[in-house]
Amino acid sequence: MQRPGVEGLVAFLTPDGVYESSTGGCVPTRDERARIMTPGYREIGALRFQLEWLRRVWDPTTTGARREVTARVLYADDVDVPVYLRRSRPAFPVGSQPMVATINGEWLPAVWIFQGRWYCLLGIDHRIASDLQGACRTAYLASTHGRCLDFTGALAAAVLAEDQVARRRLCTLLVEHGCGSVPAEAPPPTEPLP
Repeated sequence: MQRPGVEGLVAFLTPDGVYESSTGGCVPTRDERARIMTPGYREIGALRFQLEWLRRVWDPTTTGARREVTARVLYADDVDVPVYLRRSRPAFPVGSQPMVATINGEWLPAVWIFQGRWYCLLGIDHRIASDLQGACRTAYLASTHGRCLDFTGALAAAVLAEDQVARRRLCTLLVEHGCGSVPAEAPPPTEPLP
């Protein structure tokens, strides 16, 4: 039986875990995607490559008999996690705890979510970037640290929700101001005039 949390994901990904196929039985069906994801998620572009990567990582002939699995909750400011995984966070409903994992030190190219069972969600960052053009796409893909990702998170949510007004406004802000439009710390309070 699958269980949630870091330990549950590690158990799911270990050699004696409960996965049933070369991709772990984790890819959601169309109906499941509609239930667990915000609108707009679809597996495109990098999906085929990522499934092949997952098969390679899970194949015991390529990873060896020993498989060291680690997992953690995904946070935008966790610089040890590849940025393409951190930018995926806006695709999850509020209150969900997306997770990421490594096998033998290699990051799995998926974000994991538990809703009754483990689901691996692929290509979210690619989905968002593919809908952006020109300078906006360049600025989005150049975002690499926590505050930038907080800002681009709003843009990603607008893309997924197909909110064109918010998307245009956020693209303009991101291109014109970049991360400088989102201060790393709150400014000091303004002193009242004498």
